[in-house]
Amino acid sequence: MSEPRSEKSFSNIDVEVAIAHDDRVADGSTDDPHMHRALKGRHVSMIAIAGTIGTGLFLGSGKAIANGGPVGAVLGYLIVGMLVGLMMYALGEMMVFDPSASGFIEFSSRYVDDALGFAMGWQFWFQTAMTTPVEITAASIVIQYWDSNTKHLGIYVAVILIGTVAINVAGVKYFGEFEFWFAFLKIITIVGLMLVMLVVDLGGAPDRDRRGFRYWRDSPFNSDYLGITPAPKARFLGFWAVFTQAAFSYGGMEGLASICLEAENPRKTMRTAVRAIFYRIVLLYILSLWLAGMCIPRNDPALLQANKEDSGTAAEAPFVIVIKISGIKVLDHIVNAVVLTSAFSSGNEFLYASSRALFMLAQQDQAPRIFSKILPNGVPIYALGATALFALLGFLACGGDGANTAFNWLANITTLGSLLTWLGVAVSHIRFTRGMAAQGIPRSSLPFHSFLMPWGSYVLFFTLIVIIFFSGWSSVKPFSASDFFSSYVNIIFVILLYGGWKIVKKTKIVSLAEMDCTTHYIEGSVVRSKLVSH
Repeated sequence: MSEPRSEKSFSNIDVEVAIAHDDRVADGSTDDPHMHRALKGRHVSMIAIAGTIGTGLFLGSGKAIANGGPVGAVLGYLIVGMLVGLMMYALGEMMVFDPSASGFIEFSSRYVDDALGFAMGWQFWFQTAMTTPVEITAASIVIQYWDSNTKHLGIYVAVILIGTVAINVAGVKYFGEFEFWFAFLKIITIVGLMLVMLVVDLGGAPDRDRRGFRYWRDSPFNSDYLGITPAPKARFLGFWAVFTQAAFSYGGMEGLASICLEAENPRKTMRTAVRAIFYRIVLLYILSLWLAGMCIPRNDPALLQANKEDSGTAAEAPFVIVIKISGIKVLDHIVNAVVLTSAFSSGNEFLYASSRALFMLAQQDQAPRIFSKILPNGVPIYALGATALFALLGFLACGGDGANTAFNWLANITTLGSLLTWLGVAVSHIRFTRGMAAQGIPRSSLPFHSFLMPWGSYVLFFTLIVIIFFSGWSSVKPFSASDFFSSYVNIIFVILLYGGWKIVKKTKIVSLAEMDCTTHYIEGSVVRSKLVSH
């Protein structure tokens, strides 16, 4: 029933591929439990463009404008967006080469060290598993824009949690269709909001105020950020604060690697999806933030009050604040409805990504083998069940002040999660390209390669090191032990995972000469559970 990945010709050259049995890969006609390649190209492309867009863009962009000013917010999102683009091209080269691999979890093990794959996998699982209840709770809180009775919050959390689990249990075909239409709704809404912002800026709103570039000219950066003096220092630190917010907004793009295992014609669809990331960054993030910053000053009382209250509803969105102060009626309720569906969709996708991460870890023998159990419809049921139980932490937000504080603290410690994952992708890709060079394999043999690589991975690596190191600067002076710990505990977590697995399993860094740079995808193959006995 099983077919190993075997000798095959790449592009325009012949490459020797060691013939080795891989019991995780089988012919697509196998009757063994396996992942279903049911995600069509339109599903994958739409998920890549707007799948994980949630409260980070709709609500968090207001904090970016308030902290960094309209110009600082756009520059911060642009810089982090460029880094995300580099990361996705690096990841794209590896996952288009071998879409049957367990994403960057396996790439880290194969090209760097098995201990790094273990650390990256469990860190990513924790990051996505914790983000699931965060988005579910955010969707529930959004409803409070219409229903201010906090006693109903638990009901909304339960209903949304059941909905996300049901969609994931139904199978990847239904998951893909659901995410396609909700991603389409997000895109239409963001484009619509950009048109509204443009009309408001040009004086077409009921207030007839032609703003132009007034706020960009008067206060492009935040000169009094946190009361810091002198002004140049405040402007720089306010701008730097945008980086963390931008990373949270972009977070989840790396989860595209999870989709490889279930994408139809994965090399073609994943190549298209990676290229679509550019449009997501430029159109959905940069332009929308650019236009919002033209319509509202960074020190607008309504914006500052909304960020201070941190309600989690549409009242916090800069788009809604602009709509209200310009005198437009009803539209704020429509935006709130879309924010609700976006948070629900984002929570749904993070639940999918985290369950697949746990499945991949089990396939790599880095998690209990039981988590690689697959139902006939292709769902890794035990991995999904364990992750869904973790999502119950969302009910903490419905408790008293202590429980809510605990939930917020758990949510905050995942802030660096995406940055650390991106760093791991950069390291894996650097090693991958060095291994190919050492073995005399030209980059032109890759089915997908970018002119930005491999040097883009070095830029990504060093820039992320700097951003991660200074991400918790605000907790140092004045010193806050709780904030400092929540800012950097992810780093400690990854180091402990890496060191612990390395000591227990006595792993070694893979040498460039012995690195497996030739195992690759076989057309028509699927990934099956390692629980299958022979």
